[in-house]
Amino acid sequence: MIERSLYLEDLNAGPPTVLASAGYTDGALTREEILSLTGASDDYRAWQVRRSRDNGRTWSAGEDIPGVVVDEKVGGIVTFPGGPIYDEKSSMLHRVIMKRIWPGNPVYTFEWSTHLHPFHDHVFVKEGDAEPVLLRYEDGPDWDPGNPFDPTFARTNRAYHGQSVRIQADGTALHSMVCYPREVEIPHTVGGIVLMRRDPGEAIWRPSNQVYVPPEISSRGLLEPDTAILKDGRLLIVARGSDTPQTPGRKWMTWSENGARTLAPVREFTYADGTRFYSPSSFHRFVRSSRTGILHWIGNICPHPPTGNLPRYPLVIGEINEERMGLERDSLIVIDDRHPGEPEAIAFSNFHVIEDRETLDFEIFMMRDIARHDNDWRRSVYRYVFKP
Repeated sequence: MIERSLYLEDLNAGPPTVLASAGYTDGALTREEILSLTGASDDYRAWQVRRSRDNGRTWSAGEDIPGVVVDEKVGGIVTFPGGPIYDEKSSMLHRVIMKRIWPGNPVYTFEWSTHLHPFHDHVFVKEGDAEPVLLRYEDGPDWDPGNPFDPTFARTNRAYHGQSVRIQADGTALHSMVCYPREVEIPHTVGGIVLMRRDPGEAIWRPSNQVYVPPEISSRGLLEPDTAILKDGRLLIVARGSDTPQTPGRKWMTWSENGARTLAPVREFTYADGTRFYSPSSFHRFVRSSRTGILHWIGNICPHPPTGNLPRYPLVIGEINEERMGLERDSLIVIDDRHPGEPEAIAFSNFHVIEDRETLDFEIFMMRDIARHDNDWRRSVYRYVFKP
């Protein structure tokens, strides 16, 4: 049973509000939400943060976050604020921050017809009050605020962040992210996966090997990975792909059996019995229930082969068979689906999920969006509650 309620109403008076992140910032009931406005795909401005000390019952007024979007004569920079990821075992607050730089171009310059966008991404992790650390999987210079468009920095350690920081029982911190071949000038369609690891008591993040897929498997490489720590200690990573003439839209997986030191070759993510399913190029998440101990996966599964990002409905939640590293087909529950009269381009994606500290229910926050511009469609954010 899924309960849905209106959370942030779009009054259709301008660009809609996007809930960019949601999470706890301490071991108590303090929540934080980061919000922005968007008027076009992947174009986010007017960033604000608000906080609740009583588990979301009441909220502070939004405070502007300075310095997120910077346009200079020699290029543009967006430093996407990292949402809170709090680990109760270590009492550590993590934030994954991404810098996107456009050398020689203004911010939010895109080439959607080819996906050969003229920007470079780099991922940083901030732990507690420490300065953000650049995650490096190859040799290359650190970020220099005095020389932000350094071409050597721009072309090395390019990465797109994953969805979480996971902490193993011994305190090892993990973050999976998209990596790119150094020799490719504009690499946004050929990304692979690397799993970054920070061992207990160390400040250095170390990379696993990098894993990639050929272009006949995914036309845009691997995207938006999320990591799950399985009960037997293995690490499962599932990533988004995009269909090709040879391969319909699927989700893809890799895993590690030696504590993030090496990743296995990529294979298709399927049901636990080996049956295949279709999935568009879309966002997804793992979340484990503190109440039941069951690991869940949330994502889009569609009945027919998708085309690129669509259709992004229905959105489902299901249980992971941890021994077989697959999705239990009979456990699937629909979170939301396209209703009669709604546009074909409706999209249930780019959600945020947290486990309520008091009820142990999953709360999923998601905009009922459409994947094209439409001035008449209201992009309100809804809150979905799932009781494991």
